[in-house]
Amino acid sequence: MKGKKYRRWLLVLFLASTVVFPAFSARAEKVTAGSNVIDPAQYPGISDKEMGQMRWMLNIANQPLNEYKGLEGRNQADLTSYRYAIAFGAYFLALEQYHKLPAWSEAIQPAFDRLVQKMLQKPVWEYWAETSRGVPPLEPGLNKPYPESHDPVANMNIMYSGHVGHMVNLYEMLYRDFKWDKPGSIVFAWSDTEKFVYDNHSLEKVMHDQMKNNPYHAICCEPNAVFPECNQHPVLSFILYDHTHGTKLAEVNKLFMDFFLKKKMVDPKTRQTAMLYLVKQDLTLSQSSPHYGSAIDILFTPAISLHVATLDSPTANGWTGSFMHAWQPDYIERLYPEWKKQQVIEKDKDTAELKNESWEPLVRYGFFSMLAGEMGDMETRDKLLNYADKKYAPVWQDGTFHYPYNLSKGCTNLSDKLFAFARANPRNGMWLLHNKPFDKGHFAEPKLVGVDFPNVLVRRAIYDAGKKALVVSIEPGAKKGGNTSFEVRSLDPFRSYVYFVDGKEVGKYQGQATIVLKPGLDKPHDLVLAAE
Repeated sequence: MKGKKYRRWLLVLFLASTVVFPAFSARAEKVTAGSNVIDPAQYPGISDKEMGQMRWMLNIANQPLNEYKGLEGRNQADLTSYRYAIAFGAYFLALEQYHKLPAWSEAIQPAFDRLVQKMLQKPVWEYWAETSRGVPPLEPGLNKPYPESHDPVANMNIMYSGHVGHMVNLYEMLYRDFKWDKPGSIVFAWSDTEKFVYDNHSLEKVMHDQMKNNPYHAICCEPNAVFPECNQHPVLSFILYDHTHGTKLAEVNKLFMDFFLKKKMVDPKTRQTAMLYLVKQDLTLSQSSPHYGSAIDILFTPAISLHVATLDSPTANGWTGSFMHAWQPDYIERLYPEWKKQQVIEKDKDTAELKNESWEPLVRYGFFSMLAGEMGDMETRDKLLNYADKKYAPVWQDGTFHYPYNLSKGCTNLSDKLFAFARANPRNGMWLLHNKPFDKGHFAEPKLVGVDFPNVLVRRAIYDAGKKALVVSIEPGAKKGGNTSFEVRSLDPFRSYVYFVDGKEVGKYQGQATIVLKPGLDKPHDLVLAAE
């Protein structure tokens, strides 16, 4: 009973937070099954460009593990690196799975799993050997004072390990096969003779122990530097791990929040997200405190005061805000209006621009559009996406849609994944994903199996537990005409079900736990299978 109440409430939140997409919902017809009225258009669904981006991301995920097409960047040190494009591509797929396709996992689950595998490949994390020695601009003495480390998760490097943990625990919440819990399931192979072996349990423990035992209760990215956005990912990883394992790792998040406030990770004067905290110097670098505590300040501090450079960052606000809203919603909702006021420039009724920044100008549109969507400010999100479409020249290719890597235009492969995330995420989408995760009852609900993807595209596949109805929207993909077939499994054999296609009753089933549906591929169709 408790699980049923949860799922009903989740559907209410889904419906309250979802944008209806006329591109595919205009044909929807309401149906009546018993005392329930079911309107497919009222359930979350995937828009045209969103579908194209999902197909593009699935293609990237399913390529050989040693190929990185669609993930390339100028180096592995900045935000064009593999790790960020992979991780945010995975977060995009997680949103699609949870919000739009919870009753059909065949396309996304294997792709998500391969993204985790790709994240573990050496080309993604070998940068740490050099970075672990130190980043001179972050050190008081402008030197490299640390020994080289080949283990990318044992200490610091939360800009990598945090994403691995977040991806793994999203996967386990969404699918519950617990493959990443198995001993030795996470291996970082530096060479044939030097390997670092973990699993989900030991990876979470490494991150948790650092956040708990570090006197500042946060985890460094580069040595000596704590970034506010990167620490959101272990925080959310702990929340998901606790849900699936019955633990209390997320209690440490209170300590991190104390650090966040005490060290002014949001500048109290400008209300903007700070750049970073320098541990040895005990300094938080922000617009109103532009100090590294090193010789760099001779040039850097005047540059800020003369407005040659700025530390106000739509990127930092968008990244931190989008993920922090999942565990500190009231805090971020108080900040968002100020961030929008300071950084969004309304150009006309259809587009908006963002003020430039010095820190990470290449990805500010992606991150801030993500945040606007999470806040439910779909008008701003859509205006920013419209601007991105004009500026970055996205392309359609064999049913896929993406923003090509083009540094001359300011577009990276991370930008591409961030725009996909922004399109997929409904209001409070990250909050729901982490605070109302799938429970055990979800995996016993009716589901689709055997969909001929990509010949058949699924716009939505949602089981409404309150109305005992499976709602599916499909359309022709690579194949048009004729019929397709797939199974619906986990039906209650003690119930009768009525099958509707585009609002018309076309069949009844009774006493079956599994049935086969054979809809046509002549055009898009809304399918409803409802218990009487």
